[in-house]
This record gives sequence, structure tokens and C-alpha cells, in this order.
Amino acid sequence: MTEPGGTLAAAKTRIRHLDEDTTSTIVVVAIAVVLALFDSAEQLGPTLGAIAIGAAALTQKRRLPVAVLTVCVVLATLTLVVGGALGVVVLVLDALYVVGRFASRGALRVVQGIVGAAVLAAFALPLLLGATLREAVFFCLQALAILCTPLWWASSVRQSAELARVQEARADDAERLLVLEREEAVRAERERMARDLHDVVAANLSAIAITSEAALAGPEVAPREADALHAIRTSALEGLDEMRSMILILRSGEPGLGGEVTAAPRLAQVPAIVAAVAAVDATLVGDVPSASAATEQALARVVAEAVANAERHSPGAALEVRFTQDADAVSVVVTSTGGTLIDGAPGTGNGLGLIRERAERLGGRLEAGPIADGRGWRVSARVPRNAGDAERGADGRTGRAP
Repeated sequence: MTEPGGTLAAAKTRIRHLDEDTTSTIVVVAIAVVLALFDSAEQLGPTLGAIAIGAAALTQKRRLPVAVLTVCVVLATLTLVVGGALGVVVLVLDALYVVGRFASRGALRVVQGIVGAAVLAAFALPLLLGATLREAVFFCLQALAILCTPLWWASSVRQSAELARVQEARADDAERLLVLEREEAVRAERERMARDLHDVVAANLSAIAITSEAALAGPEVAPREADALHAIRTSALEGLDEMRSMILILRSGEPGLGGEVTAAPRLAQVPAIVAAVAAVDATLVGDVPSASAATEQALARVVAEAVANAERHSPGAALEVRFTQDADAVSVVVTSTGGTLIDGAPGTGNGLGLIRERAERLGGRLEAGPIADGRGWRVSARVPRNAGDAERGADGRTGRAP
């Protein structure tokens, strides 16, 4: 099944950036228009035209900051040639801020060099034109304040944003480390519980099975006593089957139906599993068969996993669970059609692998994949009817715990 992803978060980020860019552009253009109203009547038309072109360029300022700055500088130069327009200069200042905020390091260094050269020119040109040193310093300070302030402000915001990203990355790393430590603690506890079950409970059940079988093999066993011993041995062997499943669950980390660690479900629970489905329209076709404990547990797991995947990845689908059986094996086919396909739905991606491994360990097989017309998904499994009985008998004769 599909792994979870960050498509929604990326889309939200793009929308937030679009809103920020639109708002800032509207504010800058509004200020430019207000300043343009102080120009003469002859200059007002060209100035408003230049502001309109600059506003269109500013809509691309995050993607093409250097190109936007170039357009705004050209517009400001042209308007200054025809008499000067303070409103267009505001667009240049915003474009300078955008370059300092979003341009690459190389492009930013080039723009900083050009700005530095412009500041020096604001000092040198007045001297060459006959201005006094005091006037040259005044022009230089004006150029420094006007051209360098947007770059300084952008540099401060850029550093703050980078620091925030670093802190966020550290927080994410710390959270992942905490999750890993918690999972490791859970795995250690599961392993300890599995070891205790194997060494104590399963060993005692094996001893009960061996003792009862030995008593049955003895001479002069009364029928009533034989029935009791048979019942004791059968209960002990069934307990060993359940214990084996519990140990496998604990060691593999596979959760139960409700997310907690429980014994594997049996086929008798399949109607309840199907009836509890809410996100899909599930139907159980035919009667639920009976088989050995290992076979029932494996097939019940197949149904539970297939139903969970259908709810997670195609809510609203029509789900059919169909059992078939013969003298040697029991099969189940879970078919999901229609519904709303959800890519990137949450999940570990390990569920199908676990139930396939369980079926193959019992001598069966499992197949999963899209159906022929591509409008649904099918999971089918076939497991020997008496899977696990031979192993269970060996456990009972030798006293080997699962």
C-alpha cells in the first residue's frame, strides 16, 4: 500500500507563501500609487504605467527575485529620465528586499557589490561635478540609507528564518529520537514477555500435554478417566497454539485488532470484524469455515488486514469477504471495488508482508494486487486446513515449547 507523504503540508506552505506575497505586493503598490499622486499631471500617466508593470513583475518575486529587481531598476531609471517618480523607487526598494530574502547566495553577493558601487558613486560623482565634500558625504549617506536598509532588513529576516528552520529540524530530530527510544523500550518489554511466556507458561502447558498423553498410554485406563485425560491434553495443546501465536505477535511487534497486544483472532471473530467496519460497505458471503487453530488465526489476520487497508486507502468502497474450502485447505478472497482512492494514507506498509509470511510459514500462499480493470484491490489467501497440527503433535510428544 502507499506510504504516507508530505504533499498536503507542501501545498499549505505554497498557499501561505502566495498569501504573504500577494499582501506585501498590494501594500507596496498602494504606497507607490499614493506617492505618484504628488507628481505633476504630465508625469502621472507614465508613473502609473511604470507602477503597473512593476506590480506585475512583483507577483513573481519569490521565483525570480533578480529578474524582478532588474525590471524595477529599469522602470525607475526611465521614469527618472522623464522627470523623476518617487513611487517607482518604492518598487525598487521592495525588489531589493526580495533579493536579500529569497535570492541565492551568489546572486545576493552580486547585488550587494552593485549596491556598494552605487553608494561609492553617490560619493564620487558629486565631487567630480564640483560639489563640496560635505555635499558628497550627504549624498553618500542618503544612498547608503536608501539602498542598504532593505538588504540589511532582508538579511536579518533571512537569518531568523534559517535559525527557525534549524530549531525546527532539531525539534523533529529530538521527537524522532524520543519515538525510537519509546519503540525500543516497547520492543524490549515485548521480548521479555515473550521469553517469560516461552520459558514458563508454554513449558508448563507442554508438561501437562506430555503427562496426560503418558497417562493415556498407560494400562487399565478407565473410559471416564480417558475422557478427562483427552480433554486435558486437548486443552493444553490448544493453549500451546494460542501461546505460540502470542509469542509470535510479541516478537514481531504485530498489534491486535484494537492496537493492543492480544492473541490472534479466530475465524469465529470474522463476522464481528466485518460488522465493525464503518468506512466501507462490507459484506460476508457464505459461511465461515472451521479449521486448525493456526489456519484460523492466519486467515482471520488476512481478513482483518484487508479490511483495514480498504478503510484506510479507499473509503466508501464495496468490500466482499468470501470463504471457500475443500478437504485439504481453506481459502478467503477479500475484494474491494470503488470508493475514493487516497494516496499517501497513513500506514507502515508492513501489514501485507506479515500476513503473507504467516500464510507461507503454514504451507499456504497469499496474493494481493489490483483487480483486472484497475478499479479495486483483491487479497486472496489459501492455507492448509490442518496447518500446525503436525507441529503441535510433535510438541505434545517431546515437550518442546513453541
